[in-house]
Parts: sequence; structure tokens; C-alpha cells
Amino acid sequence: MPERIPQIPVDDVIGQSSDSIRVGFLSFEYIPTDNTGLFFNVDSSTFSVSSGQMPEGFSGALLPFSQTVHSVFFLFFTFCFVIVAFWFNREGLTLVANFRNIFSGGMRRRTIFKEEITTTGIWSEFFLIFQTILILTVVFFTFFWDKGISGLSVKNMVLVFLAVFLGILLFLSIKYLVYKLIGYIFIEWGISEWTEKYFRVVELMGVLIFIPAMFLVFVPGYAKIALFLLIIIFFIIMMVVFWNLLNVFAKNKVGLLNYFLYLCAIEIVPFFLLYKGVVSLVNIAGN
Repeated sequence: MPERIPQIPVDDVIGQSSDSIRVGFLSFEYIPTDNTGLFFNVDSSTFSVSSGQMPEGFSGALLPFSQTVHSVFFLFFTFCFVIVAFWFNREGLTLVANFRNIFSGGMRRRTIFKEEITTTGIWSEFFLIFQTILILTVVFFTFFWDKGISGLSVKNMVLVFLAVFLGILLFLSIKYLVYKLIGYIFIEWGISEWTEKYFRVVELMGVLIFIPAMFLVFVPGYAKIALFLLIIIFFIIMMVVFWNLLNVFAKNKVGLLNYFLYLCAIEIVPFFLLYKGVVSLVNIAGN
């Protein structure tokens, strides 16, 4: 006779299963679907936690500027990057040779000079100078944001930005005219040799400060490090200027006393005046 399988009541099986298998689930929220039944109907009220507290996460750092200011600065940096990439693609060898010539003690070679007088080369150098002035303006604007600029109206912010930009442009232009004037009065000093390299140094500064300036503006968590790098780059540029001028004065057998007097009057004091001018401008706009 075939063996009979004993029949066990269903209630007993469920009872035994519930006793032997215990599966625990954390508290969860049911997310309803929309009318179609295919998509979740996500709402802010849906994600409320039963305990009444939101889960802890990483607290983000607030951006120092408004979204509009950040967007404008982003367009500035993007525009400079695209244009500089275009010029380096066209005149990369000439520009690199110009930068390399800054660290050489002699005059630039004739072949480089012929390449530099092309229209593309001239416009590329003009844009590199413009880029330096623009990035320095953004750096000053960022540095003084919490020192009075943040409380200004949009119109006054634009005026302060334009004033700083024009002030730096005027500063560089006056320095160039002073170089030409000193070279004309003190011919034996040979300053005209340095005047040819002056704007090359300005162009190189704009290239070197590009990335630190971006971190200063867009990454507030590394703003102090970026500012420290900008200061280091500034002092490196100043050391290059001092070294080039020392070569010029030594080549023309000018005394060290004249050299130090020249550095203090023409190369050091004007930067303090520029800084004081920007501070005064911000204070006046804030009042």
C-alpha cells in the first residue's frame, strides 16, 4: 500500500514558520506612485523620518558669492581659458620663447623678434596682458568681498570691479611710462633693455595665477591655500624682476646704491600704493 503523507494543518505550519524564522526589517516609508502607476510621486513630505529628525550628513560650505557673481566669474575664466588655448595653438612656440627669455640674462634672439612682430603674436600678447589684469581684479574683488563689497548694491559692485580693473591697467601703464622716462633720462643705466621684458613678466604672471585664482573663487575650502600660493607667485615674480634689473645694472656698471634706490622707488612702493588705493576704494564704496 502506498504510504500516506500525513496532513498537517496550515495554521500549524504558519505558526511553526513564524516561530523558527524571524526576519526583522527596519522602519521604512512607502513611496506612493502617480496615476499611471509607473513613476513614484516624489514629494518633500514623503521623506519624513518616523523619529522626526533628518539623517545626519556632511555639512556643506556656503559659497562666498551669489550665484550670479559666480556665474559671471565662471564666464571670465572660461573665456580666458578658451582664448589663451587658441593663441597658444597658433603662437605657442613664440610665447614660450618669450617666457623663457625672461629668465635669460641677454637680449632676445633675432628669429624670435621676427616671429613676435606678426599680427597674431601681437594680439596674443595684448590678450595675455588683459587676462592678467582681469584675473588680478577678480582676486582683489574676492579678497575684499567680506571687507565691504558684499554689502554693496549690484550697481556699486560693478563700479568697484571696473574701478579696480582700470586702476590696475593705469598702474601698469604708468610703470611702463616711468621705465621709458628713466631710460630716456639715465641712458647709461640701460633700462630700455628691461622695458622690453616688462610686459613679458606681466603676461607670465597671468598664466601662473590662473589656477590658484580659480580655487580662490570657486573652492572656498581651499581659499587660504590658494591665497598663499598667489602670494608666493607674486614674490617669485618680484624676484625675477629684481634679478633682471640687477643684470641690467651690473651690465652697465651702475652702482648698487642706485640699484636699491631704484627698487624702492619704482618696484616696491607703487605696490603698496596700489593696495592702499584698492582699500580706500572699497571703503568709500561701502560708505
